Amino acid sequence: MAVTLGMPANESPPIQQRIMTYVVRHFRPGFKHYRVAQLIGDASVRQYFRYTSDKQDSSILAAYPKPFDPAHFNYKQIYDLLVSIGVPVPKILDLDGELGIVLQQDLGNVTLQEHLLTAGEGERKIRIREAIDHIVRIQRQGSPRILPHYQATGLAFDREKLEKEFAFFQIHYLRNYRQLEENNFPSLGKEYSRIAVELAALPLVLCHRDYHVRNLMLFKDKLYVIDFQDARWGPSSYDLASLLKDSCKLAATEVEKYIDYFLADADLEETQDQFRRHFHLMVVQRLLKALGTFGYQVSVCKNFLYEQYMPGSLHRTLLSLDFLGDFPTIRHLVESELANR
Repeated sequence: MAVTLGMPANESPPIQQRIMTYVVRHFRPGFKHYRVAQLIGDASVRQYFRYTSDKQDSSILAAYPKPFDPAHFNYKQIYDLLVSIGVPVPKILDLDGELGIVLQQDLGNVTLQEHLLTAGEGERKIRIREAIDHIVRIQRQGSPRILPHYQATGLAFDREKLEKEFAFFQIHYLRNYRQLEENNFPSLGKEYSRIAVELAALPLVLCHRDYHVRNLMLFKDKLYVIDFQDARWGPSSYDLASLLKDSCKLAATEVEKYIDYFLADADLEETQDQFRRHFHLMVVQRLLKALGTFGYQVSVCKNFLYEQYMPGSLHRTLLSLDFLGDFPTIRHLVESELANR
């Protein structure tokens, strides 16, 4: 079956059409019973499907928006790197660049976020420490193994990238979603530029890029890392800020203890006080970007479910601003938004 059947040369077939083309090609189910079900995911350009049949174990199909070249594919490059340093990841079973599909091991449905909702205090500590151990291993062992031809080599959280993410927040949260203008908050851009300049000057390590509790899966008593296709260079605080602040409900005292745990093994050039400042700067940057993503989902994609994540992100941003004792304009914006909810 030709992939471009009935499609203009510059367009890919719809994702579900590509999925079914792949199923027929790869699994050859014939008249045997099988099922393909779409999974609910985060705000991603990828879509995920579970394939089940009477003949074999279930597996996950990740459908990318466009075809890709398997020889120059960031997900595969980072996959090989993570496997080489012993970070648990779902096994790649097949790649089809023409159809833009990755077939991978099915890790079930239990994310770290879901597990923590019912875990006791001891289990909670074990799993979050396990997640932090993965970060340390990626930074200390993974960073030196990035090869010059990897896509991640040319991707970094430099000042340009950080400023671009702030612009995304302005457009999609302030303007499109809240219908506010930046001039309602004088010095907002200047304060954000200060954050971007300071973070961009830090030493860089390999970062997952989206290392939150929904991208960690508990499978057979082991914590697996998923969705690492956007890995790139960034500050040492980046993935830790994502883990402890993006979608995780932790008390401030717990956050401090987990920072201590990270610092005990991270072997950083920064002092502990410097790292803590950079951690909270990173939290502010990441959560403002997240609010931009939520605003985009609501105002552009009309996916209003993302409104539920906004208050928590604003609250956690405010906690980090409390620690920093700086950036009064950003603080005024965050406090105003919380007061309106």
